[in-house]
Amino acid sequence: MSDFPEKLRQAMHEKRCSSANIARATGINPSVLSRYLSGANKPSSDNILVISQYLNVSPEWLLSSSDAPELLKKNQAISSATDPLLKIIEVQEELINNLQKQVKEWDYYKAKKTKNPTNPSKQKVGFLKKHKKTKK
Repeated sequence: MSDFPEKLRQAMHEKRCSSANIARATGINPSVLSRYLSGANKPSSDNILVISQYLNVSPEWLLSSSDAPELLKKNQAISSATDPLLKIIEVQEELINNLQKQVKEWDYYKAKKTKNPTNPSKQKVGFLKKHKKTKK
């Protein structure tokens, strides 16, 4: 964790931003950021994630001793072959969308099929009363 202040400074320099910019964008108190930069405090995992997203670097890179920055690819999809969880999420979203479409179609079909959607059995009762055979 001792490399974190150096990595943070490097990422800030590459993005050309100050700690005040990070504080405004992330909601982290400027004094807390100052303590991170001096090495006095260690960041929480939540703060590491927020800072890494703002600086467009991976949290792993911020915490590692590697020199080359590992940029996040926000708008590029990661290959589903490399990450099976992304493929699962993608399939689940597709299934949810299909189910939502089916529910809408079913609701439309039901509304169209019943002439009195508020009380469909009311029409049947009225028909039976009018056409009921009387016993003699």
